[in-house]
Amino acid sequence: MSKPANPPENFPPDKGSKSGTSGEGHVWSMIGTLVSGPAVWGAVGWFADQWFGFERTLTAFGVIVGFLTSLYIVYVRYGRG
Repeated sequence: MSKPANPPENFPPDKGSKSGTSGEGHVWSMIGTLVSGPAVWGAVGWFADQWFGFERTLTAFGVIVGFLTSLYIVYVRYGRG
């Protein structure tokens, strides 16, 4: 068996980004967090509304809680620098 070829010494390390921009993954992660938080908690509120027989009270509460939680998560992950 032959040995696998080693990369040359001056070969730049792989940063994990295919497009070459280092912050693009972070931006998409923040957008995903800010969209999914209200969507998930809004859905939980909607199911709770259906369960308890309310109109849209818990749906609105769920969307607000999801948005605030998403903002907190983005701040903790990326804002503290």
